[in-house]
Amino acid sequence: MATKKKGKTTRTKKVSTKKSTTVSSSSHALYILIIMAMAAGLLFLLSLQNDSIRNLIPEKNTTVVEKQSNTNISDVSQEKKTVDKEHKDNDSKNVTKQELSYKEKHREKEVATIQAKVYFLFYNEKDDKIELRPVIRNVNTTAPVKSVLEELIKGPTKSEEKKGYVTAIPSTLKVIDVSIINNIAFINFSGALEEGAAGNIMLNRLDQIVYTATQFDNVDGIHILINGQRKRFLGPDGISIAGPLKRH
Repeated sequence: MATKKKGKTTRTKKVSTKKSTTVSSSSHALYILIIMAMAAGLLFLLSLQNDSIRNLIPEKNTTVVEKQSNTNISDVSQEKKTVDKEHKDNDSKNVTKQELSYKEKHREKEVATIQAKVYFLFYNEKDDKIELRPVIRNVNTTAPVKSVLEELIKGPTKSEEKKGYVTAIPSTLKVIDVSIINNIAFINFSGALEEGAAGNIMLNRLDQIVYTATQFDNVDGIHILINGQRKRFLGPDGISIAGPLKRH
């Protein structure tokens, strides 16, 4: 009988062990399900966060692109301004070159000169008399008669004076204007023409003027005016200048 009781007791223990094993397995499975559910929830939250981050990234890239685009537009605008400035500078340089070329051409015309004779007085020791001798000057081609008379008024150079050249023309004399009509030059002088012109000085003075002015092909003789007025006589000795004065 005792043996049988022991056997029942053993079965009872086995059954109890099986039940506890079953309960333990069930609790483990529950824990695993809970953990899996939590992991799934965590993964879901992470996916939501990633989606949010992805949604933010394009906006950030768009901003960067816009900034880059603005920078490019600014660069293009700056380059356009630079190119426009260079074009303007080139245009202004071209205009300046054209103006300079135009001015140079006109300056060349203004300073274009020809060689002409200016007659001074020279004392000839052999003949013991004063005679007219020419020296060469460069004169303006646009008004050669007026220009050559102005060179006459300047007088001989120092080197020419050393050679014996003198003049009867006062340095204060002015040529107001010159007009040529029918090969006669009407020369308008200032009043200094009559100053200190006594005796042969006035004759020598007139000879210098006549020979200097009539060297040109379009001038055969001259009429002398004083401050715009025609005069019949000149100087304190009353030298007649009524008709055209010509070379003799």
